[in-house]
Amino acid sequence: MKSSIRTIKTAIFSILFLSLSISNAQIIYEDQLETIYLNKNAEEVVYTNSFSNFNNDLIATNEINFKSQIQKANQNNDRLLFLSERSNLQILTVTYLKTIRRGANQSNNPESFKAFINDKLPELINQFKKDNNLEELYIISRKNTFNGKIDALPSVL
Repeated sequence: MKSSIRTIKTAIFSILFLSLSISNAQIIYEDQLETIYLNKNAEEVVYTNSFSNFNNDLIATNEINFKSQIQKANQNNDRLLFLSERSNLQILTVTYLKTIRRGANQSNNPESFKAFINDKLPELINQFKKDNNLEELYIISRKNTFNGKIDALPSVL
């Protein structure tokens, strides 16, 4: 009799522990999951695209000083937002600038730069195809990277 009561108590505690751990896991991962929008439209409707506007602003300057841009964005704690019916992306401007600088520094041509950016920000692949300003962004960004400055040096040989 005592062993059956002990078995029942153990089962009840096990069930309680299991249900509490499942609910905690749900709360922990709830903030990390993106919203999924289900619809039948083949065309993505974009509500906000700060990335495209920011890229156009960078291209319009004709010369990007990454150090000052990053410091300014870091002080203001600026964020870029992409909001559509399919995806939701919010990223710090500092992180985006560092991604652009790293991509321009590591790439030798606009195609590899596009591949780098698309790899780092897969949510924006379709928008970058429509905007088609990554090539200009690469050319301007490459000038102010370490490898870009080395490429600009005259050849002594």
